[in-house]
Amino acid sequence: MLKPPDTYRVRTVRDIIETAHRPLLVLAENGEIYYLKYARHQLYELKCEWICHYLLKLWNIPTPETALLTVPPEIFPTFPAAAQSTIRYLQRPAFGSQLIQGAIDSSDFIQQGSPAELASLTNSDDLLWIALFDAWVSNDDRRASHHNLVVAPDTTSGRGKFKCWAIDHAFTFTSQPFEQLDHNETYFSYNANLSQAAATRATLNRWQEQRPLWWESELKDGYYLRIANCRQQFAFICSLLPEPYQLSESEQTHLFYFLFCRKRISSLWDEFFASLPQ
Repeated sequence: MLKPPDTYRVRTVRDIIETAHRPLLVLAENGEIYYLKYARHQLYELKCEWICHYLLKLWNIPTPETALLTVPPEIFPTFPAAAQSTIRYLQRPAFGSQLIQGAIDSSDFIQQGSPAELASLTNSDDLLWIALFDAWVSNDDRRASHHNLVVAPDTTSGRGKFKCWAIDHAFTFTSQPFEQLDHNETYFSYNANLSQAAATRATLNRWQEQRPLWWESELKDGYYLRIANCRQQFAFICSLLPEPYQLSESEQTHLFYFLFCRKRISSLWDEFFASLPQ
C-alpha cells in the first residue's frame, strides 16, 4: 500500500559517497541508515526519485524504502570534512533512500547471466520488468553496462539466495523538466537499456524456453496492466509527494500525458519488443 513518506531527523552524518550526486550516508533518529540526496541546483531530480519510488511499488519491483530527512543545524559541526561543502544544500528536507543490509553492486554479482547466477536470484524475472519500466519512464541512468541495481541476501528464502533492488532514479523522464516532455516521442535507446545486459538476456531465454507459446503475451499484458494501474493511482501518487517536492499543476499534466499517452505506450512496446532477441 502506498503511503506518504515518514519524516526523520538525521542524528549523524557518517560519510559522503563520491558518485555523481555525492549523497550523504546518514543515521536517522529511527535507527536506520539512509543515503541522503539533496538538491544542489533544482528540485527536479529529487521529484523524479519520489515519483519513481511509487511507480516501482505499483510495478511490484523491489526498491528501498524512502523517508523525508531533515538535518538539524546543530550537527553541522560534526560533519566529516569532505561533507562540509554540502551544508549549504541542507536547509530544506532531503530525499532518503534506506540502506539495504548486505547490498552490493549487481555488476559484481550478476556478470555473465549464468544459470548459477540466475538460480541464486529469487527475483531474476524482475530484470525484464525493470528493463520495461526504464523504457517507460525514459531512465537515462540504468544501462546494460551500468545496472543501477543492488543485490542483497533474501532473508525470506534461505542461505545462498539473493534479491535485486532498483535504485537511483534521478535521471528519469529524459532528464529534463516535465514541461519539456514530448509524449509523441518514445526516447527509447535499445542498446543502452538493461534488456541488453547478459543477465536480462539469459532471463529472457529462460522465459522463451519455458513459455514458448505465450512468453510474448505475458510480457506485453504485464506491461499494459502495470501502466494501467499506475494511471489509476497517478493523482494519488502526486498527493503523496512531500513538500517541497510536489508537482505544479503544469508539471503534473505534462507528466501524465507523457506516461499514459496510448500512442507512446504502444510505440514503446513495439520498439522494446523489436530489440529483444527472438
